[in-house]
Amino acid sequence: MSKVTYSITIHGLHRLEGGLICSDEAVVSVLDDGHEIHRERFFGKCISPGGYTRKYRGKPGLTAALISGNCRMGFSLNDPAKALPSHP
Repeated sequence: MSKVTYSITIHGLHRLEGGLICSDEAVVSVLDDGHEIHRERFFGKCISPGGYTRKYRGKPGLTAALISGNCRMGFSLNDPAKALPSHP
């Protein structure tokens, strides 16, 4: 089975302390049929509108869930056509 590339995008990774914007941490779980197969940790501060994106390679059909952190997370397939089954 060929691997595909996913994008994990984090938006709004920060916390407020005493009126200052500070770094924070988020943990994303990559899931295969509901079972965790990998964790990605994000440390720092991301307040840009586009967020921060990290690539992840794995088999087609994976999902992800934000398991800790006060931010938003997106998980998407970079090239959906590559994840389709090939027909002879």
